[in-house]
Amino acid sequence: MSRRNRLLSAAALALLTVTACGNVASDDGGGGGGSGGEAPPGISDETITLGATLPLTGTAAVAGQGLEAGLRIAADKINEAGGIGGRQVELVLLDDGFTPDRVVTNVRRLVSQENVYALVAPAGSQGLPGAWPFIAENGTPVWGPVSPSDPQQQEVYLLGPTRTTQDQVAIDYFAAQGATRLAVIQQDNDLGLSAEEALDLQLSKHPEMELVAQEVTQTGGTDVSSAVNNVVAANPDAVLLATDNTQVALVLQQLRSRGVTVPVFADQGGAGTGGPSAVGPAGAAAEGFIGGLQVNLTTAEAEQVAEWRELAEQYDGEQGTSGFSLQTYSYLLAFAELVERMGDDLSYENFHATAEGLADDPIALGTVPDIECGELPEGHTCVQSAGLAVYTNGAWSLLQDFQAPE
Repeated sequence: MSRRNRLLSAAALALLTVTACGNVASDDGGGGGGSGGEAPPGISDETITLGATLPLTGTAAVAGQGLEAGLRIAADKINEAGGIGGRQVELVLLDDGFTPDRVVTNVRRLVSQENVYALVAPAGSQGLPGAWPFIAENGTPVWGPVSPSDPQQQEVYLLGPTRTTQDQVAIDYFAAQGATRLAVIQQDNDLGLSAEEALDLQLSKHPEMELVAQEVTQTGGTDVSSAVNNVVAANPDAVLLATDNTQVALVLQQLRSRGVTVPVFADQGGAGTGGPSAVGPAGAAAEGFIGGLQVNLTTAEAEQVAEWRELAEQYDGEQGTSGFSLQTYSYLLAFAELVERMGDDLSYENFHATAEGLADDPIALGTVPDIECGELPEGHTCVQSAGLAVYTNGAWSLLQDFQAPE
């Protein structure tokens, strides 16, 4: 059976009426039993329906297209191999335009109206946290949300190093290179909070390092000149960015035009590591830019990466071969393996029990660090290390392999 991958337009959404208040399971619909004998939503004898909200338009569209590509490539691969437990994967992907309110609206729609079994690799660091209370109320698993902070919530499993972890690893790297004057530019949102957490955790481990500037920019804004002016005046020898990719590109351009050549780092979401999200708009200013790595480089020689690359080159959409594609491809494959391990019991109770058991039997894909979730409060952050890559001569290359913060 061919997949049903649907991108719902805003016009189509407006024609549909709200038919439910939550993702409530029922006794019909087939599939594995939920707790109390109820069948979980999104499951039939033939299909399993999964959803995500992605920035397919707007300022983060390049990243969103890559995230979409990875999901579609993985779904095709899984379906061609017989599906998950014999069920074909159906994807419902909604565009949020990189707007926080639309992220929350899409999550509600996916759960209440599309009746998805789980959200897999939804994106939206600025918007997803606003959906966590609704997710908790409905109990829908969220597997691999892309780069939000850790809510330490039962339903949510982070499959990549958090922004905080990536920032910590970058601070350690700067210190190892002899940097003593660190400047930070952060947005007034969760990206900025992640950077602050990293500073709190790591600066005490490097007493020789001084925070000489900490500037805040407006979410979604394009005026970074004031922040850059203050950073330049502080004369740093390393700069950490906790902003979206649009602002990363603008900051790089302005720093380099002012003759500031010190190392500049941003996490994978802001760096667009492996894709053009930041380095494309930054142009020549991206030379020497350092990005966090949550997944292997797209050019890696690992067998599993090579297999993805072959499939990605055949993908007929945009950004199929980007690092974001490899990321969500990996997350959906990991989800499929997890559900296979659940056997016939697809209840959410068994989902969490099986996921939390990965600490003893990790999922090893080769494209991402081993996924080894455990129990709350800390165990749903399933990866504790991050890598670093550097952009030179128009390509990313490995700077530092995956490792945990000091």
